[in-house]
Amino acid sequence: MSVSDLTRLDQLDDLLSGLRLAVQRPGYRRRLLEGLGAPGGVTGLRVLRAVQVLSADGSPSIKDVAARLAVEHSTASRAVDSAVREGLLRKQPCTDDQRRTRLELTPDSEDLLARTGARRTELLATITRGWEQADLDRLIELLEGLQNGYDRLEDLG
Repeated sequence: MSVSDLTRLDQLDDLLSGLRLAVQRPGYRRRLLEGLGAPGGVTGLRVLRAVQVLSADGSPSIKDVAARLAVEHSTASRAVDSAVREGLLRKQPCTDDQRRTRLELTPDSEDLLARTGARRTELLATITRGWEQADLDRLIELLEGLQNGYDRLEDLG
């Protein structure tokens, strides 16, 4: 790899770190959460979204949510318990293993996730205002490739 390639990869790494921080900034969080009535804030929404995504393959467990969010089981468990108390998740005993609990979204959480998704779309529309459709399409393709690369790296163990 040439020095200029390494410099570009350093720049990519800096940009990825910057994007991760950008969605954690108070201004973005305020705009995202404004008027949604999201108990648990962004953390609660992340847990609900994880359950939503994981539910495509069946009823997820707390362990599945922890893995999806890359957090400790105890952290996921506390967040799930909070969502259960707020009426946003239901815990059901696992039919295969009584030691495990399966998680289900409630109608309230499904509504909250739909409204949150619409808000994220609005924010992205604002952020990318003035972009050409071809540029947006290319960015999506490139980010999908980057995500696939990270997934392959994870699969290597």
